[in-house]
Amino acid sequence: MSGAQWALVFAALGDAEARAFVEARAESGVLLATPRDLSREGWMFDPQAPEDARLRVGDRLLSPREISGALVRLIQVDPGELSWIAAQDRAYVAAEMSAFLLAFLTLLPAPAFNRPTSQALAGPFWPPERWRRLARGLGRPAARAPRAVVPGGPPPRTVEAAIRVHVVGPSYFGPPELRAGARALAQAAGAALLRLDFDGDGALLGAEPSIDLANPAVAEAAFALIAPPEAGRAT
Repeated sequence: MSGAQWALVFAALGDAEARAFVEARAESGVLLATPRDLSREGWMFDPQAPEDARLRVGDRLLSPREISGALVRLIQVDPGELSWIAAQDRAYVAAEMSAFLLAFLTLLPAPAFNRPTSQALAGPFWPPERWRRLARGLGRPAARAPRAVVPGGPPPRTVEAAIRVHVVGPSYFGPPELRAGARALAQAAGAALLRLDFDGDGALLGAEPSIDLANPAVAEAAFALIAPPEAGRAT
């Protein structure tokens, strides 16, 4: 994107993984955007002309033309993080901020991963059973839902440690035998970023559109998706 200088990470104030990711890449033009920035002056957004938007991130006032890409980590704005807002108003303000970001990130004329859905700002945030239904619909194996414990009945089935894999755009991290299933699920869900858990038999347990940025390889793949053209230059 011509003129793009900055990559954005939209995250909660308490998202330590996101903060560390940004701090490690600050000299490459990566900025952290949190709900605190939404209370700063300078934001402007018209859904009919999203390319003319203005956004404030820290002390920088940016236009969409200056954004190379955005990594979206927020599920929704948490009222508990809005300490600068009067307590009685936090739930309302958080809902308004979430609604604004839903529109803004949906229409942002720059790559964004993941785009919002009706479930979350960061993409398809579904319960495990919905992911398992999707897997079955694609002809992929999915684990059965845990059996309810009945007094006097058999003990619940022991769940073994999950095998975690990641889809990050064109990159995949995990056992080769799970690659096709993981990619099929990510494509069907419309999620460029997806973390999936499988059992030892390769059956899906669940998934989330939130990747492990503490994993260096996963973090580098995510950065490659949003990096400014001149990444590596000093700011």
